[in-house]
Amino acid sequence: MVIIEARDRIGGRIATEHVSPAGTANAVPIELGAEFVHGLPRASWKLIEEARLATYELAGDDLYFERGCLLARPGSDWDPASVLEEMMGWLALQPPGTDATFANYLNIAGIERRRGEQAAAYVEGFNAADANVIGIAALAQQQRAENAIQADRLFHLRAGYDALPNFLRERFERAGGSVLTGRRVTQVRSSPSGVSLCGTDAQGAAFEFRAKHAVITLPLGVLQSGSVEFRPPPREILRHAGRMAMGAVVRVSLLFDSKFWIDPAISTRRDDAVRRSGDFSFLFAREELFPTWWTSMPDAAPLLTAWIGGRKALVLQPMVRSRADPFAMRNECLRELATIFELPQQALENRLISCHAHDWQSDEFARGAYSYAPAGARDASEHMTVPVEDLLFFAGEHTDVEGHWGTVHGALASGERAALQLMSVRA
Repeated sequence: MVIIEARDRIGGRIATEHVSPAGTANAVPIELGAEFVHGLPRASWKLIEEARLATYELAGDDLYFERGCLLARPGSDWDPASVLEEMMGWLALQPPGTDATFANYLNIAGIERRRGEQAAAYVEGFNAADANVIGIAALAQQQRAENAIQADRLFHLRAGYDALPNFLRERFERAGGSVLTGRRVTQVRSSPSGVSLCGTDAQGAAFEFRAKHAVITLPLGVLQSGSVEFRPPPREILRHAGRMAMGAVVRVSLLFDSKFWIDPAISTRRDDAVRRSGDFSFLFAREELFPTWWTSMPDAAPLLTAWIGGRKALVLQPMVRSRADPFAMRNECLRELATIFELPQQALENRLISCHAHDWQSDEFARGAYSYAPAGARDASEHMTVPVEDLLFFAGEHTDVEGHWGTVHGALASGERAALQLMSVRA
């Protein structure tokens, strides 16, 4: 068995940098892609336990930055979850097969404008989606799936998320398999005699691998781009892949020399929320460029991550890139933090050790952050699970059928499903 990987590393959209600040013995794992284990999904925890990987659950208060004040609770009525619950109730009363974009639903259901805007911002940020595109049938399925695994609980792998694919690689190689990195597949040919995968290696030399079957784990964005040619084309797979959408995300992680936000000698804020909470888990700044921030609480790492998803992410990255300033994104984050914590931006820059980000939208091996189902496309993933002539088996988070699109556990479960399909053909 052979795994062919285009990157020079394994893991795909799991990408971890390990940074060792000067004078410290332990490296800080900084996630550039997937970060959280969402809830208690069997596909993830089975592997975590087998690999004996230490985890911790995120804990800490949430803060809200509104109209220049840091608050322990939102100053305005802000409860996007209630809008989603109402949406599920409304959908349950409609004829089977009813679907609409989330934006259309807000209009149809007469959701008050302010609540609707807040709910749309939440849906776009969490799902990396466009509220004018994502479907409520898929959102309802996703919500049910999340409730079933307690997805509101968030966990970190202490060693970094890359420890999970590293464990899988070791186990695969011990079983006699080979992992070949730096091999970019550009063509997949299938015939009754088997499958051929052709492409170039890191040195530009051509290669070809032949097998009886192949599991294809190309991200949705790569499938949609046509950068890998299929001969003959699996028309139904590609048609349903075209019905799905790939979301956009910008995330930036800033590593400081200490948690300046809890140092009374540094922070000048006098808000009651700050005095009471000290450290925090999530910070929501809905009026700022980056509306969501989080720490590694209760871990001691002085790390802050900024997040923006959906349409705003698609606008932000080209805008910053047009400035031709390699530090533009970092400076935007520092400016926002300076505003929130009432500190000089230069003081934050002096305390900054490193800044970490990855442009998943421009990454030719990802072409986006993760997938979501537009209105009318909730069934698209299921169609992509059908084997092609018992030769090609498609997997990846975009082929999840339980509602776990865009998650590591959705990707893992899809891999198990594809493996079982292949084994049943070979049996």
